[in-house]
Amino acid sequence: MDYILRTVNVSKRYRADWVLKNVNMNIQRGDIYGFVGENGSGKTTIIRLITGLISANEGHIELFGIPSDSPEITAVRKKIGAIVESPSIYRNMSARDNLLMQSTILGINDEEKIKQVLCDVELGELYQNPKKAGNFSLGMRQRLGIAMALLGSPEFIILDEPMNGLDPAGIVGIRELILKLNREQGITFLISSHILNELALVANKYGIISHGSLIKEITDEELRNQCRPTTVIEATEHQALWDLLSKDFPAEDLLHLARGVRITGAVELNALLARIIEAEISILSVNCYKTSIEDYYLSLLGGGRHA
Repeated sequence: MDYILRTVNVSKRYRADWVLKNVNMNIQRGDIYGFVGENGSGKTTIIRLITGLISANEGHIELFGIPSDSPEITAVRKKIGAIVESPSIYRNMSARDNLLMQSTILGINDEEKIKQVLCDVELGELYQNPKKAGNFSLGMRQRLGIAMALLGSPEFIILDEPMNGLDPAGIVGIRELILKLNREQGITFLISSHILNELALVANKYGIISHGSLIKEITDEELRNQCRPTTVIEATEHQALWDLLSKDFPAEDLLHLARGVRITGAVELNALLARIIEAEISILSVNCYKTSIEDYYLSLLGGGRHA
């Protein structure tokens, strides 16, 4: 597999407190990886390790197949663009001047590249506009931050809580931008957030972290399977009910219970109940459940509930 990032048993300690404990993350090329956890769970610490701002006490990180203790790691990190906590924007400078400053740091000094990245984030109208970044909306500043991350033509972009504080229109705009850059330029993303519902609109894979431990990695398909609706039907003739439903539903969607059957997945309930009654099977109870993405997340953290 073509991994952009792997963390191998990574642990980090500040004095006597372990803030990360044996974290194993796996991000493949082309992923939009949603990194989910409550505030203080360790998301930003992992991002700082990946970007080289701090180092691990135990374990190691591999970027593009290169381990973090290799002399090549500095060159490999040039393939990364990152916004950690908030974009490093000079508020008294225009969008173009901010990008000029960043391009000088990167040794690029390419005016066409500056114009291109502004267009990539749909801020092309600011190329010649002297308006200071301090007067931009928060959404515009987030886009400018992403433009700065794009200057080095990265293959991997890390965004730390990019939707924080944005209004609904700003959130939609950033979400659409991420999808566009992933689809059109093949950029791999790591996006941290404490809002799983928002990440579920962009991510194809998730890492769920809590109190410094990565408790699960799950694909979007697996997550949605966990959140499929469930119908439990109890009947006096539960074996007859099982035999009837086995003809209409895949075996993996059925579970034989002590007094009935659990069906996982969408059902046409009225039509199904009519069939059961027609078969002269006496229904004792019908219960329908829907596990939301938030419910599933809370269940992993030990605070699950059913809505």
